[in-house]
Amino acid sequence: MLWAGLLLGSSIGALAQTVPDTTRLHYGEEVATPPLTTAPLRVQEEQRSLWKLGLNNLQPNTNALGDGTRYTRYGLHLAYEHKLRDPAWSVLGEISPAISSFRPEATTKTRQRLDLQVQAAGRYYYNRERRLLLGKNVGNFSANYFSLALNAGLGQESRETAHFLYRNSGRRFATADVALLYGLQRRLGRRGFVDVNTGVATLLLAGKPMVSYLVGTTRIGLTLGPQPAPYHKRLAPASEIVTLRPRFFAGAEIGGYFYHVRYSRQTPYPAAVVKTSPTETQTTTYPTSYRDGYGVYAQYVSAGPIPYVYAGYYLAPRLALQLGFQYGETFNEEPVGTVFDTPEGTFSVPNHTLKERGLALPVLLRYSLTPSFLRRMQFDAVGGLVPVWSSVTFREYAIVNRQVTTQKTFGFQRRAFGLHAALGVDASYAFGRRRRVQAVTEIIMNKDMRTIFQKGKNDLQAGSPYVESGSFMAGGLTLGLRYRFGYR
Repeated sequence: MLWAGLLLGSSIGALAQTVPDTTRLHYGEEVATPPLTTAPLRVQEEQRSLWKLGLNNLQPNTNALGDGTRYTRYGLHLAYEHKLRDPAWSVLGEISPAISSFRPEATTKTRQRLDLQVQAAGRYYYNRERRLLLGKNVGNFSANYFSLALNAGLGQESRETAHFLYRNSGRRFATADVALLYGLQRRLGRRGFVDVNTGVATLLLAGKPMVSYLVGTTRIGLTLGPQPAPYHKRLAPASEIVTLRPRFFAGAEIGGYFYHVRYSRQTPYPAAVVKTSPTETQTTTYPTSYRDGYGVYAQYVSAGPIPYVYAGYYLAPRLALQLGFQYGETFNEEPVGTVFDTPEGTFSVPNHTLKERGLALPVLLRYSLTPSFLRRMQFDAVGGLVPVWSSVTFREYAIVNRQVTTQKTFGFQRRAFGLHAALGVDASYAFGRRRRVQAVTEIIMNKDMRTIFQKGKNDLQAGSPYVESGSFMAGGLTLGLRYRFGYR
């Protein structure tokens, strides 16, 4: 029995040793390491608004107008700039109070006064992406820009807008100028800034506007309010660069466009009227070049520059459809009016007005001759159809005692329509990493569709109200800006 008990006890002990001990469990944790090829995120703190205090609103006593007048100014510029939803676009407002004095040439007395200039502008910072790739800060309004600015000088004694110094002899309370500018803005340390631009501007005075082809402003001073954290630059690797193609584009250009439009050969003018008296001979002289009908072919558009605006859609990476708008209105100076031949001499009284108007809606296809749209220099072939509506209005007014009156004695209005085939080339230079903004020049030749197959022959039916005047080309040349957007 003793032996049996010992055997049973040893069996139970062996069985107990085969059961695992669950009171001691060991846990492990594996930490995944990122791939070595992953680039760290590059984030700049975006400054959405900026207050600026310009300290250089100064002009010492100087002969500013170049005619003996003396002008001084001591003041400040206070500006606020705010980024829109797209941080490449911003709006800016500025006021510039100053103590100034103006001494006309004829007097020696000067009087100090408080002047005020104001500015409202929109800006597009086109090279933010490129500066970012170079590791430079763009979150604090540091980039190059295009700007459209409206500036005004307020006060009856005011002499200045942002780009013009004028006499204000009429004591106008407000005088404004509008400017198209190219500029750059940079930060000087944490608090300083410099903002420089140049461009073209027009002074909006009563009568004929004054155009200046090269103007500019400089602002140097301090930024106000909280400042963003310092940015440590890092060049972006090639794997971070993403290239997208534009989908839409819009442009605004200015230049001269000419189309030849056919008018009736039946002259609307009466024969020259000659009246005699014992003291003078009065002759009414009508426009000679229109005696056989208004021009037969009339040249539209304009003795001066006209605006040309358009928008387009890319049907393929290098092919786009473009719709445009052109309008011109000119006053022809040819009508002489009424000529008086007197013993004292011959003189004329201009009692005729001749106004020409034209509207063109170009429908064009644009094909890029440059394979890659990312190249800064681009060349395009442009071609399509241009419908043109043209009109001429002539008015003659009665003369009493050699003075023109408002009484109309003769007049007419003619209208014409023509369809033209157009073909030309376009050269542009792009700005920014995605080449959104382009400086453009374009030359296009056009020809009336009615004469393309007639080769200048006068083979119309007898009695036709129209007459051919040969087969020739017309055209135009423009300069402007184009913006590409909707990248995909």
